[in-house]
Amino acid sequence: MGDFDVDRYLERIDYEGPREPTAETLAALHLAHLIHVPFENLHVYHRLGVRVDVGWSYPKVVEQRRGGWCFELNGCFAELLRRLGFTVDLYSCRTFEPDSGGLSPDFDHLALLVRAGMDAFLVDVGWGDNPLAVLPAESGDYATRPRPSRLEATGDVIRLIEHVERVDGEVVWELQYEATRRPRRLDDFDLRSRYLQTEPGLMWTDKPLVTRATSAIGGRVTLHRDRLRVRTDALTVDDQPVDAAEWASALQAWFGMTMPAEPTPRTGR
Repeated sequence: MGDFDVDRYLERIDYEGPREPTAETLAALHLAHLIHVPFENLHVYHRLGVRVDVGWSYPKVVEQRRGGWCFELNGCFAELLRRLGFTVDLYSCRTFEPDSGGLSPDFDHLALLVRAGMDAFLVDVGWGDNPLAVLPAESGDYATRPRPSRLEATGDVIRLIEHVERVDGEVVWELQYEATRRPRRLDDFDLRSRYLQTEPGLMWTDKPLVTRATSAIGGRVTLHRDRLRVRTDALTVDDQPVDAAEWASALQAWFGMTMPAEPTPRTGR
């Protein structure tokens, strides 16, 4: 992968700190990524297609200055970390499905297990509104922002649980996903990626979403189909209506992105 340029990647996330593979470097890189690279599904929503390989995600994230979803963002970030000297495993995750109360199939989400020295961390820059800190890959409660987090590391799985407020105002500990402790290859996620970007009726194919952190303590901006949601560091939320004519300008103003290009028309059979 000769075109992968560490310096350009670090410039993309506005990171000028130490590069030694320490826990402190990992935490700083993780936060910088969450602030500067959006979680977004615009290529999927517009049926332009995405791939899981770094040959796809690196140009998209770094050269085109766009974002992506978990397979793109965590796959690309894993390559950056490896080139900086970290040991990285890719973990398949089953996500919690509130409607059924069960878990999705394997490979529904990609998370990272990153070792820095003798310590191991659950790392994720592709979950959307996820914890702003990396989490030690061991059982415990963590005072993370924007909400407290809990890890349950038992046997072959690590469960990420967050203290969330439901629509009815009740605050509960709710499972987010379950990661299986078995290292995977990036192309193991290809089949699930293809399903999630083509199956009708899924949120990825039906609802555009662009979101990024704006600070280390909980600020976030999220562009939905019909509104812009700005969350302050105090975790107060302001929703502003956005109509179709304003969408592209909001995307540029808050994320520095343009609408994705239309696919090239196919010719022949």
